[in-house]
Amino acid sequence: MIPLELKIINVLPKDNHKLLEIGRQTFYDAFGPPHNTPGNIEYYLNQNFTLEKIESEVLNPESQFFFALYQEEIIGYFKLNTGKAQTELIKGESIEIERIYVTKQYQGKGIGQRLFDHIIQIAKVQKKDFIWLGVWNKNTAAIRFYERNGFKTFDKHSFMLGTDEQTDVMMKLVL
Repeated sequence: MIPLELKIINVLPKDNHKLLEIGRQTFYDAFGPPHNTPGNIEYYLNQNFTLEKIESEVLNPESQFFFALYQEEIIGYFKLNTGKAQTELIKGESIEIERIYVTKQYQGKGIGQRLFDHIIQIAKVQKKDFIWLGVWNKNTAAIRFYERNGFKTFDKHSFMLGTDEQTDVMMKLVL
């Protein structure tokens, strides 16, 4: 377990290069080979993790990014969406966890739980009714993590990773 020195800070526009770097790295580590083909993962990264795309996401007033820092090293991040920034429009006052990632060397140390606990506090301060997310149906470890934290499956949707159509399980936690 990581001791209390973990800091969670807002990502600012000046941090876009760092956000792009950790975003590409953690997405590749989570979904790259052997889970997906090198071509599909590279195509996805080149479409969705560009500096221009990151800049527009960071500037969106209905999205928030946060870094997790341990001894000033960025070891994870998450992205929250509200309003029209959400990837699906769902009835009710909600907040979407679009991304939540921890670098490979810090996984299994309770960081994901700490980030998730911070997200719950943000949602409560913003007076949201529920938190929701989409998770790849083959990411059974993540699904179990969310279920342990009270999330329930409520739907599914298709997700294109390169040329491969995949299924995301949509889960929500009522606050």
